[in-house]
This record gives sequence, structure tokens and C-alpha cells, in this order.
Amino acid sequence: MNFFYKIFILSFFLSFASARLHALEVMNIWRHSEIAGKNSLFCDIGLAPLVFDGLDFPILPVDIRLEYMPPLPLPFSIGIFLKTPNPNLNSFGIRGAYHFDLLDDVTDLFIVYSFDFGFLRNDLLLEYNDTPVDKHFYDFRIGVRRFFGQWLGLVVETGFKFESIIFLLSIKIN
Repeated sequence: MNFFYKIFILSFFLSFASARLHALEVMNIWRHSEIAGKNSLFCDIGLAPLVFDGLDFPILPVDIRLEYMPPLPLPFSIGIFLKTPNPNLNSFGIRGAYHFDLLDDVTDLFIVYSFDFGFLRNDLLLEYNDTPVDKHFYDFRIGVRRFFGQWLGLVVETGFKFESIIFLLSIKIN
């Protein structure tokens, strides 16, 4: 049952992302989308992920992400992330993403590889009787960013191993 629930959520998520995808024009996978052009800088802020098991609605930890699209010919982005201390800062790292042009001026579909450096603090966390952080050497995610104006938008992204959905407020700084 849990597998079908994940498939349903993921299909809804992808249908939202591909609203104006005209016959999968192959050349557009190599172009920057209008909203996520070269030298774009995004700041995303969101509450804790909505987890499929148990459907909790926690507030903490808050996700904060900063993502930059360098002036490269391909639509790659690099970024950093952290989760606010709950009670300690134990999740922070880097992200790399590839963005797809959906022929929509305000929508950005992306695939992310995220690496969490939180496990580097495990000795310190154990010393203060805190829970050590799991090592996630592979964390691939799918996300879509939809803007409602020039600088404010909403991001919906899958969580680790597609076990959750994360909703974030996105601000385009540049």
C-alpha cells in the first residue's frame, strides 16, 4: 500500500511539472529555462518534510537552501543546504542539480544530487548524547520550482529515497 501511495504522489508531482511539455522537444533539455537562467541565485526556505509513513506535520527542522546557476552552457546549479538546529545542527551539505526547460517561463524542473556532511559531527553528537547522523552517500531527488511573479515561488521536492515531500518557499535573488 505504501508503494502505491508513493507512486500516486510522484505521478501527481510529475504531472504538475509537465503541464506545458510539448511532445518532449529534445533540444530543450540542453537549454536554461526562462526563470532559472544563467547567474540565477535562489534561496529556498521550508518546513520539515511531509513523511509518507505516519503523516506527521512537524515544524522543525526548517530547511534552508541557497542555489546558484553558474554561467555555463548547460543548466547546472550548485548549492548548499542546512536544517536548522533541532536541537543541534546535524544536517548540512552541498547540492548539485540539472535543470530542464519545460517551455514555460515560470516553471523549473530539476534533478538533484545532495550530499549531507552531517555525519562529520557524529563524534561530537555522541559526546553530548545526541543521535548520530546516518551517512547518505547517495541522495537523488526530483523537484519543481514554480514562480508567481519575478522573484517569489513555490518548490516541491521529493525527500531522501522518495520517502517524503518537501514544500519550500523560493525567492529569486538574482
